[in-house]
Parts: sequence; structure tokens; C-alpha cells
Amino acid sequence: MALISPSTVATQYGISSAQLRQWRQRGVGPEYFQFTARTISYSDDYLRDWFNDPRNAELLAETPPANVNGSCRDGRVRRSGRRDAR
Repeated sequence: MALISPSTVATQYGISSAQLRQWRQRGVGPEYFQFTARTISYSDDYLRDWFNDPRNAELLAETPPANVNGSCRDGRVRRSGRRDAR
């Protein structure tokens, strides 16, 4: 089982690292491992299964595309899980 970083997950699956963080805070999303307060890793096997599971399609449909330029507006974490209408 290979472990990969949130930034690698974001690159491979086309979602932002911020979206992964939001899912972790909401208690949804793929299973992850937290070794220290600042070290998060994902299993590539678990990720593949989670992203291919049709039960997760609704959650993936609400995911904004990964932000390639790193704009802080798209990377903002909202604890309520709601999105602001802008």
C-alpha cells in the first residue's frame, strides 16, 4: 500500500487540496491517515476504490474543479460546509 500526499491526490484526481481538507473536516471523503498534526496521507488503493464508487458521485458532483493558479478564494475552508453565493 503506497501512501500519497493530499497535493498528489489533488493532481491525480483533479480536485483541490482545499476540497480534501473540507471533506476531512466534514467527516466525508476518502479514508486518510494522520501521523502527526500536520502530516496527512492517503492510500492509493483506498483512493481508487473511493473515487470509483458510484455512491460517492453526489459528493464528487459538488466538488469545484482544482484551481491551478492557487487562488486563495477557491482554497478557503468554510467550516459550515456551505458555499457562499458569489
